[in-house]
Amino acid sequence: MNMKSYLAFLVQMILWSVFSVAEWISDKDHLEYKWIMFVLFFYLAFMAAKKIVESRRLTLFITSFSLSCFFIFKIAFENIMEIF
Repeated sequence: MNMKSYLAFLVQMILWSVFSVAEWISDKDHLEYKWIMFVLFFYLAFMAAKKIVESRRLTLFITSFSLSCFFIFKIAFENIMEIF
């Protein structure tokens, strides 16, 4: 993994964290609005990585990898918080 890929991954993790905060703030919104917000953040993350990496295939891989990591971290964090 070269430096550009790592940078794109970090930028996307920051964007997914902002998405998490936005989702938390909009707790009472309908599910449709949360899906629209997810699609917008996904598009923003994809475009940011595409601008950094300049390869569509690598961008798709980095986006899916960062999204998977984000959801794994989110589920792990929620499970840890239930224990305490």
